[in-house]
Amino acid sequence: MVHFQQIALSNGLFLGEILLASSRLNAQSLPMVLKIREQIEAWRHDPALVAVLVRGEGERAFCAGGDIRALYHAMSQPEFLHEGDDFFRHEYDLCRELHRYPKPVIAWGNGIVMGGGWGIFAASSHRIVTESSVLAMPEISIGLFPDVGASFWLQQLQGQIGRLLALTGSRLNAADALAFGAAEFALPSCSFTDLIITLQALPWSGAGERDAELASGALAALSAAWPCPLPESVWLPLADEVAAICAGDDLLAICGRIQNYQGDALALRQAAALQAAGSPTSIYLTWEMAQRAQALSYDEVVEMEWIGARNCLRHGDFHEGVRAKLIDRDDQPEWSPKALSLVKVADIESFFQSP
Repeated sequence: MVHFQQIALSNGLFLGEILLASSRLNAQSLPMVLKIREQIEAWRHDPALVAVLVRGEGERAFCAGGDIRALYHAMSQPEFLHEGDDFFRHEYDLCRELHRYPKPVIAWGNGIVMGGGWGIFAASSHRIVTESSVLAMPEISIGLFPDVGASFWLQQLQGQIGRLLALTGSRLNAADALAFGAAEFALPSCSFTDLIITLQALPWSGAGERDAELASGALAALSAAWPCPLPESVWLPLADEVAAICAGDDLLAICGRIQNYQGDALALRQAAALQAAGSPTSIYLTWEMAQRAQALSYDEVVEMEWIGARNCLRHGDFHEGVRAKLIDRDDQPEWSPKALSLVKVADIESFFQSP
């Protein structure tokens, strides 16, 4: 489910709130995505609606991604594959619309921000984390690839951290999100009411760029007034090691360095374990998506990812990965092929052709 409300501002204008609400950590279903798209389109043309706030219901998650179980059932019955296609099409278009939205989009990224949830978060103009925020694109663990524009925006993170996250499914905490550019502001989770009060009091004008600057200044001031109890950064002390491990344009060499890591950093050992458990085809596809994205516009990346996602719906590793992770929960996927060195270039090329 998803809920909408208009919050009255002190000058008679309104803030539109999107509340993501589902029992599966606020995961998005196709009906939810369609409703959000319809609502933001209406708000786009409403001169009294000056900004949008997106948040998740409860304290556990902003949004844990898409409703993968629904996609599994679509993959299990060929006559329903079109529903999976429709989900990816509308999910990606939602992120594209938020990315270029003419009014400020403020994302309250409390708790889990993963997969399609990070897609919404990344597409927002003003991104707030709290002490509980955890960001990740763990798609290789289910036979997919970091999508919703991630082939583009993960590469915008500082250093080589985006490459590591994509190829392993590793996580960022709130301090890392700020340090590497995945978020701009941090507020304690208990300060949400104060955030609303602050936003209500601002002299909004209805002019998108001016209001965006206004919101940035207010959020910076509020962050200073309400210091967030951030966890210690995991990846900032390892930035040089990550850069060395992920350097170059040889995927097998990079993955070899990840797998052969012998240092003391627990995070890098965990990254190696996550990668070892992931789909070799997904790892290769993730790499190829990111390589091609470097020469593409944001819109072109989204189109490329949509073709790739539709092909994933029709090929075995995605179905098998979801089965092992979420349906049977045996965590024993039978990847095909079983090793990165066995993945054929021709097979990866097929993911870039319309199914």
